[in-house]
Amino acid sequence: MENRVSVTTPEHVKLDFHTAGIGSRAVSLLIDWLILGVVNGTLLVFAILFSLYSTGVGTPFWSSVTIGIFLFQFFFLPLCYYTLTEYFLNGQTLGKKAMGLTVVTDRGTAPGFLAIVLRNLLRIVDTLPLLYLTGVLTVFINGKEKRLGDLAAGTMVVHRDPGRIPRIQPLYRHEAPVFTSGELIGMKDAEWALLGHFLAGREEMFPEARREIARKLALSFLPEGKAEEGREEFYLEAAYLQRNERGAPASHGRQTEAGEVFHGV
Repeated sequence: MENRVSVTTPEHVKLDFHTAGIGSRAVSLLIDWLILGVVNGTLLVFAILFSLYSTGVGTPFWSSVTIGIFLFQFFFLPLCYYTLTEYFLNGQTLGKKAMGLTVVTDRGTAPGFLAIVLRNLLRIVDTLPLLYLTGVLTVFINGKEKRLGDLAAGTMVVHRDPGRIPRIQPLYRHEAPVFTSGELIGMKDAEWALLGHFLAGREEMFPEARREIARKLALSFLPEGKAEEGREEFYLEAAYLQRNERGAPASHGRQTEAGEVFHGV
């Protein structure tokens, strides 16, 4: 049975997420373990060679190198793998990416570096006493299917929707691309989804709230100084259409759909 969670972003946009359960998270974890296993196997060969060499030489230096390799292999390597992939791949490890999962904050935004580090540091506790028993029990008990690391970091793992977000109706004419591809490359999937929901529902908002939300979104998502004051919505729409259509300008009145994003209202 699907477990859905509704959150309100700092910009007061409501999003609906389908949280990831034990099954999908377990498969993604197995994929990550296979990847780490290949890397660990390679490092193990080097560690054995170092160990044999240090035994023959008999110096403390090479013994320390061998111990360092083992420590890196069994503690720092997994931490680095989970942290760096989730940070640079928009909340996804390679296993999560294969299973269509991603990490978001409790407010529906992309997690920051510190949150990612914290949730992965506590992965050690979640594995106790073995086979992620603590983490599994926490996921079952928690309504948002969180493990301890997620509870501490204020994050959750959700499914990505291979379908579409609601259609948006462009309200402005964009004769030429407003942004370069480099200016939009930093926009994360969670931010794109949030922007799409705002643009889809903006005509139902009160004018004051609509302007304020557009201003906050522009400050958060657009390059500094790019959006003119009072015309934030125009630039947000341009950014969304360009990212959605890979730089192709959109004509007035054309309806646009997004590709792979989160489940949304």
